[in-house]
Amino acid sequence: MPIWALRMTKALAGICHALRMRRLSTMCAPMVCLGLAFGANAAQAGTAWEMFVARCLDPFEHLSLPVVDDLKAQPIDQMHEARRVYGPTAEGYLLVLDVAPREGERACLVEVAGKEVSQAETEWRAVQTSQGRYVPNGDWLISNEWIEPRVKMRSKATAARTVYEMVETDLES
Repeated sequence: MPIWALRMTKALAGICHALRMRRLSTMCAPMVCLGLAFGANAAQAGTAWEMFVARCLDPFEHLSLPVVDDLKAQPIDQMHEARRVYGPTAEGYLLVLDVAPREGERACLVEVAGKEVSQAETEWRAVQTSQGRYVPNGDWLISNEWIEPRVKMRSKATAARTVYEMVETDLES
């Protein structure tokens, strides 16, 4: 091979590599940042509500999978057919993923023993409904036409436990 052909081949290979790296970084950089943000938020969750937002609510709103990478899964023999349980965390929270909930396509919930009253949740609900992003439907808040498929959220608090639940529905906007 002549020297000029070798130089052109190396130059072309360098350009192709640069273009591949640019395309890769353009496509992946936002996903990496999003993943790092979810991971950082999930690791820093202090309350069950904060854990729910970081691991269930935000990912579902961004059409992503719940964040469970750093959580310990309970043994398979203790799982239900379609449910996976992670935790308990150091704070005593459980995260449950359900790929076949009674309603919808998939669900993610965070459960904590005892009653948790979250001012942050109350404020989130007020903002979401006042902006029209979510609309009340019974004890659920269902996303309004900004996301498809639509998602719904609810929380239940009793003296024994508090559960925050997010469901991806089969409803279209």
